[in-house]
Amino acid sequence: MKKVEFVRVESKLNGFGIGKGVKYVFEGIREIIEKKYEEGYTYKGYVPVETRGTGDITVMELIFEKEK
Repeated sequence: MKKVEFVRVESKLNGFGIGKGVKYVFEGIREIIEKKYEEGYTYKGYVPVETRGTGDITVMELIFEKEK
């Protein structure tokens, strides 16, 4: 049997860009994935949870899986 875990991450304002005006980033994703690998999880993908009117993802959940 497999165990699935979701980790929610939110974008943060990171200055101004060309086109849409402001830039947002997801910080710490690499560290989250590395930590989960150390715990025996495999990264399976992500699910967008919230988006802006422009279609940009503001909140997503990273999906991890491991054998119980």
